[in-house]
Amino acid sequence: MAFRKGEIMKKTGMLLGALLAATTAVAPAWAQQQAAATAAVPATNAATAAATQDFGRLSDDGNTAFEELMLARRAIFDGDLKGAKTLITSAQQALDRARADNTAFQKAEAELMPAKTKQAQTAQKGAGSTTPVAWLPIDGELVLDETVEPTTEKSAAVAAANRHLRAGDPDRASEVLKVSGVDADYVIAAVPLEQTRQDVNRAAQFIKNDPYKASEALRDAENSVRYASVDIQAVSHQQAGSGNTSK
Repeated sequence: MAFRKGEIMKKTGMLLGALLAATTAVAPAWAQQQAAATAAVPATNAATAAATQDFGRLSDDGNTAFEELMLARRAIFDGDLKGAKTLITSAQQALDRARADNTAFQKAEAELMPAKTKQAQTAQKGAGSTTPVAWLPIDGELVLDETVEPTTEKSAAVAAANRHLRAGDPDRASEVLKVSGVDADYVIAAVPLEQTRQDVNRAAQFIKNDPYKASEALRDAENSVRYASVDIQAVSHQQAGSGNTSK
């Protein structure tokens, strides 16, 4: 996972709604369900609103906590238990702040992907719990749609769109995708908030007397990351209104 820490990461998520508004139909499975239930609102608008609610904000503190717990596990491996303890404490504090930053969304694990790719989602459809829990969105990025034949030019267009998005210019990001004719997915990484807090708290409990168990707890937190995506199609609203926009 090529995560970007701090204000740039936070800004990228905040700007997703603007990027979606600048492109066309957005239809993840749960957004389609909500659109069908909202007859008074055009389907595209309802789906966009649902997607933006789930993906429009990322947790800066959640991102910080996740990076620190990964660094703590590495410190344990290197025998730096003092450094690991400091990082674990910092991760605990960041997760406590993340509980109050209003970025968590409710989803069942079975609705999310175990890996970034849609193929993984299809292969393991229905895997995981069906009980909704709070998921903390810790990072997000644009990736080339998997149905598109990858080329150097298309990959470069997505990379350029990501740079514009992180720089705070969603209109330019959208224009790059449209001019290049590239369909992209906005992929978000999330962790189960309370489970992750419990894992980090267990690591804090064990770090002094049983570093191996502390490392196991941190590994459990790392392995809990799940993914979800929003389709961003490279056509205008006018084009979308005159034809079929499904990929």
